[in-house]
Amino acid sequence: MTRRDGSRGRASVARLLVVVGAVVGCGGGPGVEAPASATVAPGSVEFIPAFYTAEQAERGRRVFGSVCSVCHGRNEFTGPIFEFTWVAEPVGHLFQHVSASMPQDAPGSLSLAEYAAVVAYMLELNGREPGARELPADVEALNTMRW
Repeated sequence: MTRRDGSRGRASVARLLVVVGAVVGCGGGPGVEAPASATVAPGSVEFIPAFYTAEQAERGRRVFGSVCSVCHGRNEFTGPIFEFTWVAEPVGHLFQHVSASMPQDAPGSLSLAEYAAVVAYMLELNGREPGARELPADVEALNTMRW
């Protein structure tokens, strides 16, 4: 959004810089570990890259197909708008949002493991590589993880 004086809103630019910094500063792509210096956030909370298994993402794909796809398309969970909204946030924020408000007609009706599997599927949709450990179904643990 451009103001009358030709400048952009400071908050929008700041948020964009945070997103770009998160994408570029944390290794820039799937399967690339963030350097130790890039994983420390303000407040001395140490962030680790999010992890999940291929099997967990497959379970999430099935849950998404049977529950979430009634209202949502896969494309809503990839691309620049999704990244702008979620990539700068801990993975736990997305988990918390999804588990507290979805499905819209019965929020919180899935198990925590099913919500974690759906988030694992979203990680997969966004090009993150699977590993040997499942994404935990615990908000506190997920709040230490970055995309």
